[in-house]
Amino acid sequence: MKNLIQFTTVLFLLIQTIGYSQEQNTETMSKKLDTISKVQNIQTEIDTEKFKSFIGTYLLVEADFELEIVQENSKMYIVSPFSKDILVQKNETTLREPTRGVDLELIKDDENALKFTQNGYETTITRVNSKTD
Repeated sequence: MKNLIQFTTVLFLLIQTIGYSQEQNTETMSKKLDTISKVQNIQTEIDTEKFKSFIGTYLLVEADFELEIVQENSKMYIVSPFSKDILVQKNETTLREPTRGVDLELIKDDENALKFTQNGYETTITRVNSKTD
């Protein structure tokens, strides 16, 4: 009987410790996610006047599909056949799609192309006339 009481006490303390630990982890993760969300909201508001020249449809020849860059309010998105992802400003000439690590950079003296970089791969995407033009 004495062993049963000791075992029950140890089990109760273990469960209580695990429950407290998980509660603390949940609170910490919640705070981190709130902070990340606030930072991303700040970054997603782009000076759309500065990056207006990005808007359009581009052909990624190597993958044989078109990408479209659109503006909605103060945010810009890259739309592919697979998804619609938000763009953030990386620097004065570059927009970044953070989920897949795609950078789109203006090419000096070429209004109809962008430098496309992803995971060390680099190519030029060229502006195409949309089918509705």
